[in-house]
Amino acid sequence: MKIRIKENQQEAIQGITQEYPYAYHHVNIKKTKVPWHWHEELELNYVEAGCVKVFTSGKSYIFQKGQAYFINSNVLCSMEDGGGDQACVLESHLFHSTLLAGHFKSIYETKYLAPILQNRHLEILGIAGEIKRQSELLAMLIKLGRMQAMENVEFQTRNLLSEIWLLLMEEARDMFQGSKRGQYSENQTRIMDMLSYIHENYDHKILLEEIAEAASVSSRECIRCFQECIHKTPFDYVQDYRIRQAEKLLTETDLSVTEIAYATGFSGSAYFGKVFKNLTGKTPGNYRKGKDK
Repeated sequence: MKIRIKENQQEAIQGITQEYPYAYHHVNIKKTKVPWHWHEELELNYVEAGCVKVFTSGKSYIFQKGQAYFINSNVLCSMEDGGGDQACVLESHLFHSTLLAGHFKSIYETKYLAPILQNRHLEILGIAGEIKRQSELLAMLIKLGRMQAMENVEFQTRNLLSEIWLLLMEEARDMFQGSKRGQYSENQTRIMDMLSYIHENYDHKILLEEIAEAASVSSRECIRCFQECIHKTPFDYVQDYRIRQAEKLLTETDLSVTEIAYATGFSGSAYFGKVFKNLTGKTPGNYRKGKDK
């Protein structure tokens, strides 16, 4: 599976439609890059094998085989394989809140979904199976994954997700009691604004002041926010993002290496080749050919 990211770095979920806002993906994290992104859809991931590292703006989590985790709507995050002998494989369930809520301002939305969706302190919720309710939740997620191999299971999928949601509400009950918007949420909002600016302008020279202005902060605050949230400088992030776009162009187009260098914001092919090899371990030409070095 390929992770498709829109220009503002909001993920475009493969398989999600207005008619049926749910998608199931079986993902090998070692083979699928999951860069910093966010999406409106809610996400439930079950770790089928290995372990996964999940990063949000300022926090990190590790989930092992047999565990699961919930990612709230519009949470900035990235994922990578946790290492070890087994590659991380996830069963990923993504669905828009309308699947459970129905029409706008329904009782399902206001009474059951809104308390979690509107709580910006609830970003990631781990499910380790340590208590009975968590074990029930994990069993339901396994059942939900197996169900997707069958035909005509849309109704059953929605029903089972509704049961899962009720258990999630119990798990999160303490977390959405009187929560208030704080610095942690403000940092995420700022970094999302700045990432969006980078993703829309990476193909030409970007100044630090321009990135900072996108979030109405000073250059110093911009650097602090990047380092605190995603543990990189703005410059390092720009370079990483340009190389990710170059990887796509190398595999999906017939553009020359020089054309790709200029299309991704580099001043020339020599510097582009040097940065590309430093970050990927391969020259652009060998990357296109699928060679190791």
